[in-house]
Amino acid sequence: MRIFIINILVFYFLSFLDVRANESIYTIKDNEIFLQNDRNVLELRENAREIAFLNAFNILTKKILEPVEIRKIDRLGDIDISAFIRDFKVVEEKITDINYSANILINFNRDSILQFFEKNGIKSQILVSEEYLVFPVFKKFNTIYLWENDNYWYDFLLREYDELGLLKLFFPKKNHINKLKISGAEVLDENIESITKFLINNEKKKAIILILEENYNLSLNKLESSVSAKVFFEGKIEVIKLFQQDIYKENSELSNVKLISKIIINELQSWWKNQIALMDFNSQKEFVFYIKIDPKNLKQNLFVENTMISVLGNESFQLFEFNNSEIIYKVKTRYTNEQLNKLLEKDNLRLINLPSQEKYFILQPY
Repeated sequence: MRIFIINILVFYFLSFLDVRANESIYTIKDNEIFLQNDRNVLELRENAREIAFLNAFNILTKKILEPVEIRKIDRLGDIDISAFIRDFKVVEEKITDINYSANILINFNRDSILQFFEKNGIKSQILVSEEYLVFPVFKKFNTIYLWENDNYWYDFLLREYDELGLLKLFFPKKNHINKLKISGAEVLDENIESITKFLINNEKKKAIILILEENYNLSLNKLESSVSAKVFFEGKIEVIKLFQQDIYKENSELSNVKLISKIIINELQSWWKNQIALMDFNSQKEFVFYIKIDPKNLKQNLFVENTMISVLGNESFQLFEFNNSEIIYKVKTRYTNEQLNKLLEKDNLRLINLPSQEKYFILQPY
């Protein structure tokens, strides 16, 4: 009995730590503020903090809300953003005779933010993707780069990527080993076998192919740039429409890769948010079922609990029974089992109905 109680205490202590660790979406980094130095440092710091809070809140809402929901916030008027902040840190501060600048990291309180949304009828879609492996193919004047050092398309994409966003990307290393495993030409030719093998080697299931082509147009006397994006999953390649088009194009006097990379990374984040919206989880019918877990594997139990809480929230996923032989959770949700399995895909989990027990499920890896 004593061991059983200790296991319960350890389980919930670790659960608390892991939930805290999974709140990175509510952290806003690289929040830079620039002000004119009016000789009052205390007032400058106070103004910088207020501006940083507002900037961070705007960045967060753009990450997790659709534009129509953001407009609801705009109509609320003045909001005490400091009430949503767990803590903040001045990462860097510079003061000169003319200017004041600061880089302030903000950690929002997840529960406070979600309660605020719920109270004001604001719908949030906080669904973090599984990791997509990125193939950043750069074709410049008929030369193809992928894992080569000269592929600065790769470098700028990686630099613009926000690891705290909803869309998770994985950039393989630029090295000789990866060049031997798959080339840019194979990716351009959509060699399914090579792409699949490369994903398996990197323990990934999905990939995003980003192809930037640069060519000089003599008649325009300008550099033509075009970007196409594709997603690879389960042996299929589909086009990702950028700005509702198959290809994004622009002309410039000089290479514009840095700006294009920022545009494309932002558009990919929007693409992922649209994938969430298309899933239509607003069913009016509530489903109630139970999930059984073997209590012997404490680490797995912790992972399952935090995964389900991140998907459903604390109110919809609650402990129902806990004994030496099994842990049972009660689930109340408007998501169907098919929709839940889509949400759990990123964590390599799926719900399996137990034979002869209609409302009881287990969670298994793919």
